[in-house]
Amino acid sequence: MKKYLTVFIKSLKSELIYRWAALWGMVGAVLGFLIQIFLWQALLSTGVRNDTSFPDMLLYVLINSFMLQLTRTDVASIIENTMIDGAISMELLRPISYKGYMLAQTLGKNIYGSLTATVPLLLLSLFFLSGAAFPNVAHILLFTLSALLGIALMFEVTYLVGLTAFWLQRCWFIRFYLNGLRSIFGGTMVPLWFYPEFLITLSYWLPFRYMTFEPINIFLMKTPLEQAWIPILAALMWLVGLSIADNLIWRAATKKLAVNGG
Repeated sequence: MKKYLTVFIKSLKSELIYRWAALWGMVGAVLGFLIQIFLWQALLSTGVRNDTSFPDMLLYVLINSFMLQLTRTDVASIIENTMIDGAISMELLRPISYKGYMLAQTLGKNIYGSLTATVPLLLLSLFFLSGAAFPNVAHILLFTLSALLGIALMFEVTYLVGLTAFWLQRCWFIRFYLNGLRSIFGGTMVPLWFYPEFLITLSYWLPFRYMTFEPINIFLMKTPLEQAWIPILAALMWLVGLSIADNLIWRAATKKLAVNGG
């Protein structure tokens, strides 16, 4: 555990070096947030969704921005690049789990990114949040649990995609489809509330809604307390299944390692 904590801290500190990148990231996050605010304000004013208020939508956009930062990961791209240049052979010599190392490194980057990008949005949203219904303690605790599962679930899916590079060596096209599916079925662009019924039904059979949409739904208290265990249990089941799958694939991959250039 101490080794992974060291990796996490070093990853967090490495992000502090790129202060200008963080500053421009804040500017981009604020501009994107403002665009979404004015867009949803215009759409909701047309009466397209009578059971969704503007403050609720604003909270959704705010928490969604936070969750997108926390679940952001380029682990598949990293694995692909190490396969191409042969660095994967050195990575396997580390005295810690490769998966654990990648997870600790990802969390360090994401926590820094979520703090630098979300804090300005939180301050900005104070001007628009009058009348919003904030969650009680029970919903906040369940949101935290659901969010942690969502972070782990996104990492597992991306890590699993990255492992395909052991055979394909290039997995960018799989990442492309993965990002598209997450945008559609994870509610990261448009909440699933606005979807037709058949897409909502389909989303229950995929892992993407449990990464960001369900935690946000719990935070907004749209999921009753007595039903919150359903998405949490579903996320946990997906997490266990994907973890078993990537462990099996990892064992097969390390036995059949073919590296370009090294």
